[in-house]
Amino acid sequence: MHTINLLYPQKSDVSFSTITFPDGQPHIKMDVQSLDRLDKKAPIRLLSRIANPADLMLVLFIKNTLDYHEFEHIELHIAYLMAARMDRVMTGGEPFSLKVVAAVLNQANFKKIRIFDPHSEVATALIDRSYIVTNHSFVKDALKSYFEKNGQESFCLVSPDAGALKKIHGLAQFLNVEHLVECMKERDVKTGILTNFTTTANNLDGLTCFIVDDICDGGGTFIGTAAMLKSKGASKVVLIVSHGIFSKGEKLEGIDEIFSTDSFRGLEGVHCFEVGDYL
Repeated sequence: MHTINLLYPQKSDVSFSTITFPDGQPHIKMDVQSLDRLDKKAPIRLLSRIANPADLMLVLFIKNTLDYHEFEHIELHIAYLMAARMDRVMTGGEPFSLKVVAAVLNQANFKKIRIFDPHSEVATALIDRSYIVTNHSFVKDALKSYFEKNGQESFCLVSPDAGALKKIHGLAQFLNVEHLVECMKERDVKTGILTNFTTTANNLDGLTCFIVDDICDGGGTFIGTAAMLKSKGASKVVLIVSHGIFSKGEKLEGIDEIFSTDSFRGLEGVHCFEVGDYL
């Protein structure tokens, strides 16, 4: 399979350059000789993040170019999917944002779309011919890295809320981990304020707790959960998230270490893995 690699251009099978016009429009110029050397019948994948509208437009422009050059099997591999968290109408007066993004991608008619750890299965339900790439291998690598540095410790996997619970059970089965801790919280959907962090576990004395989730934005969920876990006796709290936005900074109170990927952007203050290794 050939790759047009927007995440790591130095690894791309097709040379290209990108610019942004003064009006904000993204643009790409791919090397025609590079394209002509490729087998038009062989699969070609576009490895990209869709973190903003400009990223989405760039993906569509590349698909259009490849169609003109008569490539028959074009796949899109998405490291981060914009609007994946808006997988329903939250409150009156708001859009169903994921449905809008899905409709745009469906019009592009990719042969296949692979999405790294989307927020929910709603993404693949809405996007035609799309498939989830789980976080399992990434979490396995993160745990291996942690234990190589710190030595083996008694630990548990932590689901920070009900939304992560289904995923973490599948992850625990993959990793053959039996000790799971389920946590809950309350969120005011109008204000976003988080309260009432609780857990089903009574005693976490001496355990290293690995909170696993898909996205860290401001980090409020994880700060509140970490405080509650340590009040139950946890010795350390480590955060493993697939998509690190960290809109309020990469240091989170109560979190001892953080592991993430560069799916949304490159990170310097956390243990960062290349998402391309999992797509």
